[in-house]
Amino acid sequence: MIHPREYTLAGPEHAPAIVLIHGARMTRALWQPQIDALGASLRVIAPDLPGHGALAHVPFSLDAAVSQIATVIDTVADGRAIVCGLSLGGYVALAFGARHPQRTTALVLSGCTFAFHGLPGRLIGAPYVAVTRFATRTFSPLLARAEERTLRKTYPAALAEPIIARGFFYRFYADISAALLDFDPLPALRACDMPVLLLNGANDRFFRRDEHSYLRALRQGRLRLIENASHLANLDQPEAYTTALRDFVSEVVAVQ
Repeated sequence: MIHPREYTLAGPEHAPAIVLIHGARMTRALWQPQIDALGASLRVIAPDLPGHGALAHVPFSLDAAVSQIATVIDTVADGRAIVCGLSLGGYVALAFGARHPQRTTALVLSGCTFAFHGLPGRLIGAPYVAVTRFATRTFSPLLARAEERTLRKTYPAALAEPIIARGFFYRFYADISAALLDFDPLPALRACDMPVLLLNGANDRFFRRDEHSYLRALRQGRLRLIENASHLANLDQPEAYTTALRDFVSEVVAVQ
């Protein structure tokens, strides 16, 4: 079961459905510009992930996150949707698409074309997770204030304040780090036999590192870059990002 307080819902009941999955530490408020812009024509669903927002008390794991998205889609999207994720949300969307192709019309993966899995990840994994666990337990209030300042400095109030109002969540950040270090995206990409759009900020160099490896692994993959945007491309260039989503949804719906 899922409670309405765990997600935001907008748009006509029988319109094509798109699920928007937020990144680590934030909440579904990350997607407010796209919810507002797409809600007139699409069924837009933005859930909180485990460990965040309304689910702050629920421990994060990739399995729990995928299960949450499946429940949302079954409850408010008639069992099938386009799934879009940014950063952590992108890895969750990818895992979901690989495990639940029957529920996935198409995927949009943003800010997650970086494979943590492999030898470097295994070598640094345990020390990194240990340091992350200590830092987030000890300095969470300081980290949250730093994020607030950064958002207010970078974005207009209309974008920054809804995110700040919902808060930042560090309790399970070490578990998120461990989950991503254990997750190998390439087998998941190969399992996704549906249209997949890699939608990245052109300036997000770190998380663009494995774009071409992702494209080679995908059966129906394509890449679109948002110019003058970095990791939070949906906030850096909200109109361009929303246009890219709308274009992709129109293409997918047209061939169904």
